[in-house]
Amino acid sequence: MRKFTLLSKYITIILIFSLDCIFLTAQDKSVDNTKEIAPGIYHEQIINKKDRLVINILKIDLKNKSYIIDAIKADNLLRSKATTSMVSARLNIEGFKVIAAINADFWEIDGEIVNNMISKGEFVKAISGNTDIRSGHIFSQFALTKNEKPLIEHFSLNGKLILKDGSIFKIDRINSKTDSSAITLYNYYEGKKTPERHPRWKLSETDLKPAGSLGDTLLFAVSSNWDNMGETSIPPKGFILSASNNMAETLANKISENDTVKILLNMNPNFGKIYTLTGGLPRIVVNGKNLPAESDTLFGLKKSFTVTQHPRTGVGFSKDSTYLYFFTVDGRQESSSGMSLKEFADLMISHGVYQGLNLDGGGSTTMVIDGKVVNHPSDRTGERPVGSCLVILKKN
Repeated sequence: MRKFTLLSKYITIILIFSLDCIFLTAQDKSVDNTKEIAPGIYHEQIINKKDRLVINILKIDLKNKSYIIDAIKADNLLRSKATTSMVSARLNIEGFKVIAAINADFWEIDGEIVNNMISKGEFVKAISGNTDIRSGHIFSQFALTKNEKPLIEHFSLNGKLILKDGSIFKIDRINSKTDSSAITLYNYYEGKKTPERHPRWKLSETDLKPAGSLGDTLLFAVSSNWDNMGETSIPPKGFILSASNNMAETLANKISENDTVKILLNMNPNFGKIYTLTGGLPRIVVNGKNLPAESDTLFGLKKSFTVTQHPRTGVGFSKDSTYLYFFTVDGRQESSSGMSLKEFADLMISHGVYQGLNLDGGGSTTMVIDGKVVNHPSDRTGERPVGSCLVILKKN
């Protein structure tokens, strides 16, 4: 009887241990679901309970020419914010078919994106040279050329204003607060009016009306006299040409109403016509290598940004440039702790990314598919309004 009782105890212990192992295995198991949400576009969701991670990945076959990848500014205004799902809904109302979207560039409190941006082939914001107003340098940006070649580079504006006498002037900025003695162009993304005049600066502004093109060179008719007050009304098409201090005097003497001027706008380095461009920080995968693994202080960033686990959003593409990837990693919640930049780069590389860029993360991290948010944004209030998004649109 004692032997039977002792044997029963051993069997009970073994059963309990086995059931515990089964329970733990079930709890720790990673769930990896992949489905084709449209021809050539695959959505993969990874739920890893052991490491507390929820990951969403979109893989887009760029060989499939049924789609447009574009950067979209919230409300089509430089200083505006909207949630990623609101941007998607607006595009659908306007007649586009949005397959999916993620949040994109970092932004200021008023919604202005930090970096250069091109949307639908039009400039939203651009700065020349190697100096950014806020940060001291221009960050990496993700771009797609007109023939859908993906790129990640330190792009800057290369703009030229060519007058009827053949003189050429550098265009310093588009829709970005001007420097002293600079030339700036403003279009409808800036809003209804140009910024107010600096109280100690001279200023000259005039309206440029589209008058055709010669290849990549745009022709504009000067359709108004110079205004020296600032806050000039911006036309729905064309630009306001704005010049400050020394350049204000120079251009006012050289350009008259009804003149035709030429404008050449490219990005440097020059890969031809850029259709889509959005910024991020920092570039974390270069030629298949994990950059954060080599340094915790990329571009002087604090470890609280690079090493601490946060929600992340990113974009990357394959070595042969035929596949584009959108990533979101949830964080700051019980179900998902987030990732460091090193971990995020490893994730990208493991899925075939050869060049990868970190986008705005934290509470901004959002992925929308067919109008529905498929991740779990970390803000208690839910999806956060952001400055811009990357979207996948079905061609009509």
